Amino acid sequence: MAPRFQITSPSSLLVVGLTILPMLYMGLWSTMIIGTFSGLWHPHIAGLDVGTAIRRADPAELAGLVLMSSFWLSGIAFLVSGRRAAVYCLILGCAVHIAVWLKITDGQYYAGQFGLIIILLEMLAITLAHFITRGRRLI
Repeated sequence: MAPRFQITSPSSLLVVGLTILPMLYMGLWSTMIIGTFSGLWHPHIAGLDVGTAIRRADPAELAGLVLMSSFWLSGIAFLVSGRRAAVYCLILGCAVHIAVWLKITDGQYYAGQFGLIIILLEMLAITLAHFITRGRRLI
């Protein structure tokens, strides 16, 4: 049986830190959605009325955010516990994020550049998590 992954090396700390970054993005969106529907907050970002856009959003987009966040959070939990299932959960979370992002932007990638940056960051985290959980060295 292969040795279990442990967060002891600097590279494994980097991977865990990198996988937590997209959760901050997902947490921001979750906070804006909860705030909008509860009436506690009507978010405006850089002059954009995000609160109204959230109220008009398709329920599938909101469900996709919940699903993406759930997969990503379970992937982080599996990664910290040393399970190889972490990579699969992270891949599913990223795939859902891509689908939701394409639905929201209508395939016009330039309309959602920040979301694209987060997706690329997720893909980098997945690649590094794959190496770390398989016991391979990064450098």
